[in-house]
Amino acid sequence: KKSHRVSCTHKKLCNGNLMCALVCEKGTVDVDEWTSNALQYQRGLQFNEELIYSQLPSTHNSAINEADGFGIEKYFISALQGGSDLDEGDDIGEGVCQYLSMTDQLRIGIRHLEIDIWWGPVNREIEVCHSPVPLYPVGNISRTASAAGLDLEWQPLNMSCVGTKRTFEEVLREVKQWLVLPENSQEVVVLFLDTKFRLTPEQVTQGNEVIRKVFGSLLWAYTDGSPLTHTVREMVTRNKRVVIENNKDSWLSPAVGQPLVFYPTLWTHQFGASSFQEFPSCVVEGDSSWFGSQWVRALDGSFLEAASRCGVQLASSDYVNPDDMQLLVWSWQQGQPKGDGGDCVAMGPAGRWLLLDCEEQLPYACLTAGNSSKPQWAVDLSVVGGWGSSRCGSGSEFAAPSNGYSNALLLNAGFAQKLWLNAVNPLAI
Repeated sequence: KKSHRVSCTHKKLCNGNLMCALVCEKGTVDVDEWTSNALQYQRGLQFNEELIYSQLPSTHNSAINEADGFGIEKYFISALQGGSDLDEGDDIGEGVCQYLSMTDQLRIGIRHLEIDIWWGPVNREIEVCHSPVPLYPVGNISRTASAAGLDLEWQPLNMSCVGTKRTFEEVLREVKQWLVLPENSQEVVVLFLDTKFRLTPEQVTQGNEVIRKVFGSLLWAYTDGSPLTHTVREMVTRNKRVVIENNKDSWLSPAVGQPLVFYPTLWTHQFGASSFQEFPSCVVEGDSSWFGSQWVRALDGSFLEAASRCGVQLASSDYVNPDDMQLLVWSWQQGQPKGDGGDCVAMGPAGRWLLLDCEEQLPYACLTAGNSSKPQWAVDLSVVGGWGSSRCGSGSEFAAPSNGYSNALLLNAGFAQKLWLNAVNPLAI
């Protein structure tokens, strides 16, 4: 079966003679140009902001994807069970939650990747996979197939770390190969190591050696201090564009050298839709003060747009596809910017941006200085003019939102009117 809603070059992967899937070859997924440009523009708006305000689209179990052979059995299993849908999270216990390779996830705009790791007792190294043994009842599969007269000739252990895995170094190199491309020189990527066990100090040292070998000076290490209080521009200028976090304190105690991997994770709350109140409340697990003080991670793709509107930094999805990424665009109106309407940036009455004639008479988006934790917008609907004649009151400046939360607040402050924004027209660059 082909990966859903994705245009790409397909290749066939099989476990045995019947359990097959057509998966996307790495680096071949068609990227939606408008979505890609809009997300890139939003990253540019956040370039001079501290990382704590950056919205980094995320995926769940990023490295456990069909393109690398994980979970390709599920389509046959689904058919064997009468067509049950196994595309809802990790339905077969192998951890597969993505169609696309990490390369293609990065290409469509993902900037926070989750890598599941175990210590491989045979090769005595860190390995990337999800479960040490098959969690799905593989015996039932064989018996059901046999009763139907089907000879699978399959390897049940391929539904576990025993048969399907990648080396830690291989996975990190895939990220680096994308990161060092000239067109990605302004990009910052965060990796979350979902460490499934406690590492010994010697194992941590070995893992650190791999990290240093692959990323070298590109790494923003634990000893550099939290990156959240530094701007993206500073990280890019220093060419420290990879941050690695994890969920086990053992990474802080290598046998040799200093720790490289952050613990605890840079995010505090990990939540689903039931623990989230939408804008304007933007409450996460009962916490209404997280914005500007901590990262949070939405681990449920069912409310991507609502999470983005609240400025959730890490909005994670299962089985992300290029069209899903449109839900994370909070700035440009669909089809904008286009030059036939003018050259100056404005917010429309629905909160989306567009280009208008610079002489049109509109109010201005004025940002009150000194309150970045919850941006305060001042909009005087009686003060109008052309884009180049901005007039903001004392203590405020002509500005533009730099994240989804700020954009939603401005829409409220402007009473859903068209407003001039102090933003760059990308067509003029």
